Amino acid sequence: MKNAFKIYKRDINKIRTNWVARLMIIIIIIIPSMYAWINIKASWDPYSNTGGIKIAVINDDKGTVYKEQNINLGNDLVDKLKDNDKLGWVFTDKESAQRDLLLEKYYATIEIPENFSEDATTLMEKDVEKPKLIYTVNEKKNAVAPKMTDSGIKSVKNEVDENIIKTVSGIVFRVCNERGVDVQDNRPKLRKIVDNIYELDDNMSEIETLLDTASSGTEDLTKVLTKTSDMLPTISDSLYSSQDFLKNSKGVLNDTQGEISDISPIIKEDLEKSENVLDNSSVELKNLDNNIIPEVSKKTLLNVRDTAKATKETLNDTESKLRSTKKLIDKLSKINIEIPSFGDEVDNLDEVKGLRDQLDKQVDTINNMQNDLKDISKIISNTIDKLNTIEDKSQIVVDRCNKDIEKIDNQDLDTQDLKDLIEVVDEVHTLVADAEDSYDSEIVPGAQKGFDLTRNIVENSLDIIEEAINTLPDVDNLLNVSQDAAHISLDELNNLKNKFPENRDKVHELADDLREKDEDDSIDELLDMMINNWENQSDFVASPVEIQDNRLFPWVNYGTAATPFYTTLCLWVGALLGSALLSLKAPEFEDGTKIRPYEMYLGKLYLFLSVGLCQAVIASAGVLLILKIYAVHPIMFVLYSAFISIIFISIVYTFGSLLEAVGKAIMVVVLVLQMAGSSGNFPIEVTPPIFQKIYPYLPFTYAINGMRQVMAGIMYPILFKDMAMLGVYAVIILVVGIVAKGTINKLTSVTMEKLNMSGIMRH
Repeated sequence: MKNAFKIYKRDINKIRTNWVARLMIIIIIIIPSMYAWINIKASWDPYSNTGGIKIAVINDDKGTVYKEQNINLGNDLVDKLKDNDKLGWVFTDKESAQRDLLLEKYYATIEIPENFSEDATTLMEKDVEKPKLIYTVNEKKNAVAPKMTDSGIKSVKNEVDENIIKTVSGIVFRVCNERGVDVQDNRPKLRKIVDNIYELDDNMSEIETLLDTASSGTEDLTKVLTKTSDMLPTISDSLYSSQDFLKNSKGVLNDTQGEISDISPIIKEDLEKSENVLDNSSVELKNLDNNIIPEVSKKTLLNVRDTAKATKETLNDTESKLRSTKKLIDKLSKINIEIPSFGDEVDNLDEVKGLRDQLDKQVDTINNMQNDLKDISKIISNTIDKLNTIEDKSQIVVDRCNKDIEKIDNQDLDTQDLKDLIEVVDEVHTLVADAEDSYDSEIVPGAQKGFDLTRNIVENSLDIIEEAINTLPDVDNLLNVSQDAAHISLDELNNLKNKFPENRDKVHELADDLREKDEDDSIDELLDMMINNWENQSDFVASPVEIQDNRLFPWVNYGTAATPFYTTLCLWVGALLGSALLSLKAPEFEDGTKIRPYEMYLGKLYLFLSVGLCQAVIASAGVLLILKIYAVHPIMFVLYSAFISIIFISIVYTFGSLLEAVGKAIMVVVLVLQMAGSSGNFPIEVTPPIFQKIYPYLPFTYAINGMRQVMAGIMYPILFKDMAMLGVYAVIILVVGIVAKGTINKLTSVTMEKLNMSGIMRH
């Protein structure tokens, strides 16, 4: 070992006394650093300078008319692209665009066909024709540019998709809103029709009495016929108006239920998204628990606060929809149905008894429905209470985050504050998870069941009206025949009396069903659902989901992200440069002291390690101070660079010392393999299988991963693993170098002598 240090000391003295040697050492130290700096600066932020990538846009869209509204989606797209500076959009004609694309003046073209708007409006038709954007790219011009233009066209497509949905659905929602307003304006007429039916039902007993007494004289019968005949036109108009109204109500009910069905998955997705985001927020806060870094802590608290606000807003919207549904269900559950009495004489008739039995069964069925609705209302009420609790807790999270952010600004935040906040966030996360679990099992089935019960009532009413309408022609014919005759025979009168109970019952059933709807206020609810803000509805359908972007251990820019790879690469290049320019052999001492192989190996290794440490410090310090690269742990970044350099120098020097020129060539091959197979620029999963297989055995793998830890944020289990793996390389290579130096040099001496004798290569 003593001779090894003497070799090292002799080399240092020679460098100090020889200015040419000093210059070469300085060059060897600086050149690798410049290699890293230049490459990092060149790749600083390429994706923010894409405005120079020119794409030609050809708009041939002629537009169309949909629902009495002029639409030209091509012009809308061009207007949006003019405000988009992500790529260099050039608006030109088709002929010029195609010519200049071939001449490589443009990277790609986008053509909007003349039938683009027309095809887009088929969204609401039976035969849908998807609109097309014709995208042409010249891939010869550059290898990476087509990927950028592909990303740009996907962004354009998403924007067009949203614009089409917003435009078409906006028209549909507007028409629905106008229909709802029309029905709202005609409420007085509907009220008059219903009142006429009630009046007819109230007079049925009087009409029946007149028929009973008509047999005693023509005069009484004439009065009955006249009164009944006068009422039939009103009854007919009322029945047809009621039928139209109920059909419209049924359609609105179906649309409303469909809207609830469409919104339900979105509400469920919002709850799932809130749960996932809260879970991520909890993890981020726990990561901060043992490592409070002001900038990172403040950014994390801002993310948690925004997450809590978003959760509160999402749950507030959900609560509003549930309250609207509960209001409709509560009104349905309060219907009070009474079976009217026609008097003892009428009630004792066989036909009336049968009718009352049927009505009693219907009332029992409706009462059972009401009990179900009350249970459903309780479930929704409980859910609303849960959502209120979550909203209150979310507000607490917001307030706590604001307070902790203020503490960060005052440098007063401690771990107990974070633990308290984590506890509240976890509590909100648990409440959201509970609400999500009960949504599919209780809320959605309950709301759908309420709509099904309401639909049954409307459909029963339609059946009654249709039966009444079918009966009216018979009654009208009978009255016309009777009025034409000066005197009616007793048989004809009895025939009329026999048919009257059936008609009376149908009118009574219709009146009772209408009274239920009147007391229920369900018609008002349906109208309120139709009359909404159609613009907000259209915006929601076009873009129902917003993405909240959370990034762990973020990189400031692409240059910073590339720093681990290029710094690691420059240290290996520095080791190769040293082995190529510095002597690997030590001459004998002047006093004749014999140098053993392992002493020569260690003595020269000390010099190489000294140069390597200088390379590492210069490269890492220059990255931080000259390029202003941000590292979470700058001191550890410099130290880890030095650690990597020691490992790389040991490997490269040992191969060169043992195998001379062959060893250096092997190290160049290893460098090439590591550049492709160490996941420096691309994820290892996207590389060919051969590189995925050698990935775990390459020093670059652990050097780059460790660099990323000290630059972006340390996960100590990962960092320690990387350092341990690099340490294994160092131990193995040093043992081989010390033990096998003499033996291997003897084995290769003949080969190297032949190589030197060739005169082609010398070492």
